[in-house]
Amino acid sequence: MIRQATEEDIPRILELYRELAITTSEVELSWSPSPDDYRRVLAEICAAPGHELLVAEDQGQVVGTMVLLIVPNLSHGACPWALVENLVIGHEQRRRGLGRLLMDYAMARARDAGCCRIVLSSDKRRHEAHRFYRSLGFQASAHGFRLHF
Repeated sequence: MIRQATEEDIPRILELYRELAITTSEVELSWSPSPDDYRRVLAEICAAPGHELLVAEDQGQVVGTMVLLIVPNLSHGACPWALVENLVIGHEQRRRGLGRLLMDYAMARARDAGCCRIVLSSDKRRHEAHRFYRSLGFQASAHGFRLHF
């Protein structure tokens, strides 16, 4: 089942994010958010139009998560676009189609919103993830750039 994340999901989402992390910026290392900080941020996400923090649930357990943003846009004929970020399935649950379920949800939401494209970025070292995205029809079409603080 795919659903919106709730406060009760925060600890599990953070565990999943630790599986996703390859590198951490100095700002991230210097910040130590409290449970109240995480609840505040989740409330901000839930209040932001077009911003969804989703979880994949299997037999009552959160096994994956993903962020989906639908972004209003003036270019491309005022066609919105979608962004997928922080897609992670717990290592014990991989290869069961759960990532595909989350991505199918994201692609359907993007189509329903009239988006002209859906984009995501993936660390260059995540070759297995790249094969997964290609299997869904995604193409590596741009160079991504980041500036960490």
